[in-house]
Amino acid sequence: MKKKWLLLPLMGVMLPLVMMSFLLFSSAAGGGSEGTTGVGTSLTAKEVASKTDISEERAKDVIKILNWLMGKEESTLEGATGVLAVAERESGFDPAAINTGGGVAGYFQWSGWSNQVNGNRWALARERKLDPDVELDLMSKELNGNWKKVKDYLKTAKSPEEAALYWSEHYEGVSLSDGQTKAETLKKNAKKWQEVFKGTISNQGKKSSKKKKGKVKGNAQVASGQISSEIPAGFTLDKPMNTSGFIASSYPYGQCTWFVYNRAKEFGVSFSPYMGNGGDWKSQSGYEVTNTPTKHAAVSFYPGQAGADFTYGHVSFVEDVAADGSVLISESNVSGLGVVTYRVFDSESAKKLTYVIGHK
Repeated sequence: MKKKWLLLPLMGVMLPLVMMSFLLFSSAAGGGSEGTTGVGTSLTAKEVASKTDISEERAKDVIKILNWLMGKEESTLEGATGVLAVAERESGFDPAAINTGGGVAGYFQWSGWSNQVNGNRWALARERKLDPDVELDLMSKELNGNWKKVKDYLKTAKSPEEAALYWSEHYEGVSLSDGQTKAETLKKNAKKWQEVFKGTISNQGKKSSKKKKGKVKGNAQVASGQISSEIPAGFTLDKPMNTSGFIASSYPYGQCTWFVYNRAKEFGVSFSPYMGNGGDWKSQSGYEVTNTPTKHAAVSFYPGQAGADFTYGHVSFVEDVAADGSVLISESNVSGLGVVTYRVFDSESAKKLTYVIGHK
């Protein structure tokens, strides 16, 4: 998300410092999760495994690839299920699959792993690691770079069978006349995956019915609070923070969404990788939402609320709730991309915020 800095005209008087701070914070604290629309399947790995002849572990990989293609790369279901058929052929959905002779590895058997006889597509990866997030990030770099025509095709694909053949030829580089294509098997599996996921896809960032604790207030005005790089006096963290271990997959590195998703995981609290922008988290289906300050919950700010971005909103993490009802939050991308800061909201302000309870 590109930041839009506000340029105020000279009016003969200086704005109060607090107002200027508010404007700057609104510009910096974008809760965007660029490229992620929140689209994904409602099926669990166990359900996918029961419908197909694969393990539950591999079913998790199937869901991850599908959701990434539809949520981040905006593929149609037909396009994404066509790609799944190719991933099944190439690696059996195993991110650690290696063909030493060909020098290829990963979900889509990218070249350059153990030798460069077939090129070196692994050179674009953020690190040499056989890991789902690393590999899907590599795929995204290619689809938004030299293979953009493949992404454009997926966005309008209407046939899983044709999408499978297109991906095999134009992304994998396997000629349709080559026996390695296994065209008939590819088309059969593409149709199979379409049938598995048909009717299970939803935009998980849109509003839907969900269980709520009491009556949840709407966009109440709240002061932005004092931003601090240190933990304010009177508050503590239940666990130390290790951002070096935070992953960047569906949420771009350094964004508020990236931070809260990973910080929650340190407490065994999980949120979907497809919650949308920071302001969308409170509208995600399947999560309890409340105005009661709750430790280790996410705070989903409406656009403009408490200094949040006027378009994307913002999301932060509740580190501590004091006896008087005031709360300490931690967050990223308020003072810079990937920079973690803290804020305290007094008890009255804290009651006006929207808390999203993650799953344990």
